[in-house]
Amino acid sequence: MGRGILTGLAVLTLALVAGSLALSSVTQDVLDADYNGAVIYDQRYGEAERNLYDLYLPEDCTANRAQHLILFIHGGAWTSGDKADGAAWCSNLAAHGYVAASMSYTLRTPERDPDILLINSEVIEAVRAIKTRCAEADIGINLKDMAVHGFSAGACQAMLFGFRERENSLTDPGLLPIRFILQQSGPSTFEPAIWRERGETLNIIQSVTLLDGTASGDAAFISLFTGQPISAKMVMDGSAEPYWKAISPYTYIDENSVPVLFAYGAYDGIVPPKSRIVLEEALKKAGKVEGTDYVEFFMENSGHGLNLDPLKQAQFLEEVYRFCDRYFVD
Repeated sequence: MGRGILTGLAVLTLALVAGSLALSSVTQDVLDADYNGAVIYDQRYGEAERNLYDLYLPEDCTANRAQHLILFIHGGAWTSGDKADGAAWCSNLAAHGYVAASMSYTLRTPERDPDILLINSEVIEAVRAIKTRCAEADIGINLKDMAVHGFSAGACQAMLFGFRERENSLTDPGLLPIRFILQQSGPSTFEPAIWRERGETLNIIQSVTLLDGTASGDAAFISLFTGQPISAKMVMDGSAEPYWKAISPYTYIDENSVPVLFAYGAYDGIVPPKSRIVLEEALKKAGKVEGTDYVEFFMENSGHGLNLDPLKQAQFLEEVYRFCDRYFVD
């Protein structure tokens, strides 16, 4: 990866971290709950250094709600963030009787680009490990199904896992049936042309990843997020398209896709505004009905961190529990 992209990605990371901190500072009040359950920290799901999760148990592990898992995936531009970022969400979910978990995953290093499909495989292994761990004698919960939730980069991974692995989750006995997706500010597509659009606000990724409209700029962008050596020639002859489509969650949406609850900010300078539109168009094309199969929250005053619409944040949380009541199977 070139020095310019490395420097730009560092700037992007700072912007995303700032957005994440802004989100948590406001959402903390919304998510505050009287949680008295146990938290089991630093559970391992794989051999890589960051293959760890924290498990949040409800106070009553014998209640029906304790059969359902909600897995949180943190944001941070695939270069930062940690499972601790999901603590407020997981505490709230567990306080309402659900099993919740927050996972870390493999991040970009100077030697390795982000690998979105690798992280998807890590989510799969985390689910296997959580299901097995919950069934052990000291916990004694036989999980029945799950939902997946994420913010920003984690929201992208939540959608990729939820849409891409739906069928596998129903047939693989080591996994849990995925019932719905919750996501906030998640990229739904990595089509370079969409990321070149500035919209109403400065698209930070466009300004730092050499998305200048040239084939070489597009190749650098696709390489950055796939971890694959994409050339300008591949962009020009169309052979680069399958690479960015493979990491774009919207491409996995079909008539059988699970319901999704999502939120985007009107002034998001990180994820392009059209990402929301691409997601909604794909859902409609698949025959999904707004208000039932998907619910959208548009934060009119907020940027990437969704931190300037506290009333809608509270409404989003209320809708999370409506999804739980509607789509989890007791």
